[in-house]
Amino acid sequence: MAFVPTTQSEIREWLLRFHESNDSLDVSRLSDIYTEDAKVQFGNMPLIDGLDGLRKFFEGTWARLEMMHHEIDSFDMIDNKIYQPCHITWKVKNDPEKETIVVPAFAFIYLEISGENRGRVKQAAYYMDGAPLTAALQRSS
Repeated sequence: MAFVPTTQSEIREWLLRFHESNDSLDVSRLSDIYTEDAKVQFGNMPLIDGLDGLRKFFEGTWARLEMMHHEIDSFDMIDNKIYQPCHITWKVKNDPEKETIVVPAFAFIYLEISGENRGRVKQAAYYMDGAPLTAALQRSS
């Protein structure tokens, strides 16, 4: 991820790598895409501060997922800010309904443009309705 995209094809490549890291459900890969001091907002939830906070946030949920996949709908980049609507698909382990959950989402991603963190996410905000995922996680408990 150590590059700041400038062309449409580079932005797409960056997003594909970003989503592939997340979709791996491997919290150890978060350092490939986020800075150590990244600040991440998920809708109305409290701000997540730093890479350790992100690991703690994701590890419990990701361990309970069978799969996660992000499908890019479109994207744009202005300066070092990427705007990207997508659809996220989840399957939860041990869900008695075996539901495939698909929700639309929107991401605002602010990239670090210099130094050793060049091309990593410095700040982000993600917006989606997490209720269907929460319901499936509760069913699988």
